[in-house]
Amino acid sequence: MITLEQVDQMRKRTNCSYEEAKFYLEKHNGNVLEAIVDFERTKNSTRNGSLNSPRHVSDFWQSMAALIRKGFEVRVVIEDKNNNMFINIPVNIMLLFVIFASYIVIPALLILMLLGYKLTIRKSHGEVVNISSLVQDVTGNKAKETPNVPQKQDESPVNAEESRNSYNEITIE
Repeated sequence: MITLEQVDQMRKRTNCSYEEAKFYLEKHNGNVLEAIVDFERTKNSTRNGSLNSPRHVSDFWQSMAALIRKGFEVRVVIEDKNNNMFINIPVNIMLLFVIFASYIVIPALLILMLLGYKLTIRKSHGEVVNISSLVQDVTGNKAKETPNVPQKQDESPVNAEESRNSYNEITIE
């Protein structure tokens, strides 16, 4: 059982919070000396392990290299209606095109999708993400047509005039 005196003694000697003192004392079964040593060891290791240390910089570049490698494995594929491949490029190259020529690439991709081309992202282990069907799901299934039902002739003149103008109403839910 951790006492308040132990927590106060640790806080006085280490200048830590109540929560930290309780954590380290519970970890070391109430041994104040072991808790203080562990706290200082942890505190010094986080101070020495700053983000500018060579280890963290090396980890950053290793993760960036892995991300770039993965980007060259994943492909952006554009196919026509007959499944003939039109474009097959790595995602990294497509991202560069989108970043540096977005005013050309994005409208071109939209036009190709309107013309019926399929835009897919193919991962290295065979998984396929069909962007065209996602766009169709977002735009096509949300809209439903509801025909305008003609009003009775004995209703107000505004309703009678609306019934003469037959149109379909589109409701987006």
